[in-house]
Amino acid sequence: MKRVLIPTDFSDCANHASNIGLELAKKLNAEVSFLHLINTPVDWVKLSLEKEALYPETKTAIGDAKDALLKLERRAEKLGVEANSLLLFNQGVEEIQNYISKEKYSLVVMGTHGEKGMEKLMGSNTQRVLKHSPVPVLSVKQSDRPAPLRKIGIASDFQEDSKKSFLDILELIKRFGLEIDVVYVNTPYTFMESNQIEKAMDAFLSEQTNVKEKRFVYNAKNEERGIGMYIASENPDMLATITHQHSNLGKIFNPGVTENIINHFDLPVLSINLKK
Repeated sequence: MKRVLIPTDFSDCANHASNIGLELAKKLNAEVSFLHLINTPVDWVKLSLEKEALYPETKTAIGDAKDALLKLERRAEKLGVEANSLLLFNQGVEEIQNYISKEKYSLVVMGTHGEKGMEKLMGSNTQRVLKHSPVPVLSVKQSDRPAPLRKIGIASDFQEDSKKSFLDILELIKRFGLEIDVVYVNTPYTFMESNQIEKAMDAFLSEQTNVKEKRFVYNAKNEERGIGMYIASENPDMLATITHQHSNLGKIFNPGVTENIINHFDLPVLSINLKK
């Protein structure tokens, strides 16, 4: 069974992300884990019950978090999605990413409040989370359009080193049951002629079965402008990108570009780091 991790700080934005995460988990027939991080003034796990009484505010916060996690589990159960919850203390980004790998999650769905939206959830900025996540991350803004999701656009540079990641994310998306658009942004730094673009797309898609994609090419000064043209024209419900680890004028999308897309457009963005 696939597993979906939904970090939450119980804000409206995080609750919106939870709703979308549950919708996708149901499509994937996946189990959901709700995760909340809480910082404590001492090592709470090793603290005795007697000493817990010395920190009444922390004890109350932990109790409130447990209640909120239980409500999320019950919401999932009503939708027919198997769910559990996790409350972790004093964990940083690296520990969380190791946890994601260890527990073999297939997808992370998290809310972002804007440029610093993930700081509440992961203790880091968006770029750091996207850059190091071992699995695809779906970033959801509070202003995103509501479910249900019907169509997704996959943006790629269609270079050979992106193919494995593209096919991995395509397999995940096929399980969502969404209409699929394939998008290439033709910039001065990634310019290809029309026949080259068509050939590159064919190399990625020719062996795929049960995929009836629509293909789009936009000539633009940069990736963000091209993505904006696509969104304005085709009105997708979600965007998927393959994030390259290093900024490189010949590559889309580097972590900074992906972060800008998340911040500037009101739709969920599914990103996967380049797999070699």
